[in-house]
Amino acid sequence: MQAALEAAGHGCALRWLPETGSTNSDLLAEVRAGRGMVQCLVAGHQSAGRGRRARSWRDQGPGDDEASLLCSLAWPLPRGCELAGLSLAVGVWLAQALQTLGLREARLKWPNDLLLGAGKLAGVLVEVADTAQTRWVVIGIGLNLRQPEGLAQAASLQQAGLRAGRWQVLQALLPRLLSGLQGFAQHGFAPWMEDWNRLHAWAEHPVQVLDEQGAARLRGDALGVDAQGFLWLRTAQGRERVTGGDVSLRMRED
Repeated sequence: MQAALEAAGHGCALRWLPETGSTNSDLLAEVRAGRGMVQCLVAGHQSAGRGRRARSWRDQGPGDDEASLLCSLAWPLPRGCELAGLSLAVGVWLAQALQTLGLREARLKWPNDLLLGAGKLAGVLVEVADTAQTRWVVIGIGLNLRQPEGLAQAASLQQAGLRAGRWQVLQALLPRLLSGLQGFAQHGFAPWMEDWNRLHAWAEHPVQVLDEQGAARLRGDALGVDAQGFLWLRTAQGRERVTGGDVSLRMRED
């Protein structure tokens, strides 16, 4: 285990927990208690894994800790750093890391999902904690290595014929995350806008934007994202920009 941690770390402190509630919650608690440091926390199982909008992230549970990559990275950014588009940039880095392992079919769904076909392969959750001196971001990633039981809408590396373990994925991912975050602090999302749009799963597809209650707020054809990571739609009224917040994107059948 220690050799795997050192090989995957690439200069970033790595911690392993066989089981925890949520790696994001663990790192946020440390940051808020004044114990923040650049580190990646990896868990075999999360009993309270979270996604956007307080949704849960399910893994296979104790006893099958090679079914998922469950990790969070704590990283300090300048207090004035604009965070718009960060989850999209992380999605690009994750997709590119998987490409180096042989998976070229993964695509991105705005704002924080990685898809394989119609199934969800991975999710990204970015949370922020400000201290007196530093703005910390905690970036959580959940990636299905093997197909989750009972989740027909999920996808996995196994489904794509790629048998990669968590440490192999981390070895490919962490250098991109660490270098990418340094660039993001200086330039924001703009350098990765074209990469994201090339990987856009629903480009030119009819979609609807749902509000927090699940009601359709906007309908149109998905175009792409701009340099701030905002999604543009072609609607009956013209081009409309979706700025994020408590909204979800769904494919339209009509």
